[in-house]
Amino acid sequence: MPGIRFISLLGMILAISGVTVAIVLYAYRDDIFQSLKDPGVPFQTHQKSAPLSYELAESWMSIPDLTGDPFEHRTLGDVFVVAPGLYMGGDHWNVPINDRRQQARLDRIVRPNYVDLYAKAGRVFSPYYRQASLYTFMTAREDARRAQNLAYEDVRRAFEYFLKNSPPERSIILAGHDQGASHVQRLLIDYFQGTLAKRLAVAYVIGHPLPLEKFGDDLAATPPCESETDTGCVVAFGAFMPDESVMARRFITRLKVYDDGDYWIVDGKPLLCTNPLLWNRSSDYAPRRLHKGGVSAKGLDPDTDPAPRVRQVGANCQDGILHVDMPKSRSLHRPIRLGGKFRTLPSNLFYQDLRENAITRVRAFHNTTPPRRVEKPDALNVIEIADGPVTPIED
Repeated sequence: MPGIRFISLLGMILAISGVTVAIVLYAYRDDIFQSLKDPGVPFQTHQKSAPLSYELAESWMSIPDLTGDPFEHRTLGDVFVVAPGLYMGGDHWNVPINDRRQQARLDRIVRPNYVDLYAKAGRVFSPYYRQASLYTFMTAREDARRAQNLAYEDVRRAFEYFLKNSPPERSIILAGHDQGASHVQRLLIDYFQGTLAKRLAVAYVIGHPLPLEKFGDDLAATPPCESETDTGCVVAFGAFMPDESVMARRFITRLKVYDDGDYWIVDGKPLLCTNPLLWNRSSDYAPRRLHKGGVSAKGLDPDTDPAPRVRQVGANCQDGILHVDMPKSRSLHRPIRLGGKFRTLPSNLFYQDLRENAITRVRAFHNTTPPRRVEKPDALNVIEIADGPVTPIED
């Protein structure tokens, strides 16, 4: 019988070892993810996709019919949405634009959760672009900054095409989520600190830190919104659930923001936090009854509205973070996956809140500034960009 006892003991040891390994792998899953997603080659030498032509409809996740009279459109606003990133990294610094699998995921997950929600506020323009991999937001390497600059160059070119097709009588909404929010910050700095600011209904900068100090300098013409009907202003927040304290800490200390021609770690600077249940910057707690609804939508047609799950969370701003309750519906929780803390959520916790607020701000804008047709034809082609440092872009 000693042999049987030895085999049983060996089995127990192996089982315990397996559990220990599993625990270690789980504890360090994000560090493992980060090392796996390093492209392993310098940015300058790796093969990059050719830039998109935004004259082509296929370069857009969402674009309206541009053949009609925009002044006669049922909405008075035009919306430019910069989508969040889904590409993890590994083989490339920026997603190859001909990667059909990635494009299909954007259409199936990102478009119904983060783009289509603005359709009732205006004509929606949302470009595909050579998104920087999520790995570039986890490292301080110069290569990562170059990859983010390349992504912004695509966004900038798409935005200039948007301006050519958005006549002056229409208000503008800017919206960016996660990586897209970083690019929207740069658009605000580059384009909206002059006369174009007069057309801004609102800018939504969601899921990426926005230091308050920027409003005393680069964003002086576009202040923080203070109520649900303010226009020409900026809404920003990064939302975190009770079990995401590590992620929240990283958000306020380690993520990078664009400033003076480069990306810098935010390093604990005070951040703009707008509570999307109250639409102000107070630290007051907003109860669940004010939550208008989150969605977890996949593969919906653009004309199909998902059913929002209402009264899921209460929320309050504290130390630059939007603290939210754990949603009642598991479909609105963060999936437990390798690298999960860095992934774009396949859901939008404040979908309906943002949707209704975008409509409210466009209406408020045009109640204050009634639309009128601008007869001067050249006005449609005016593009304004503020003077500032030029950052070389790698193609």
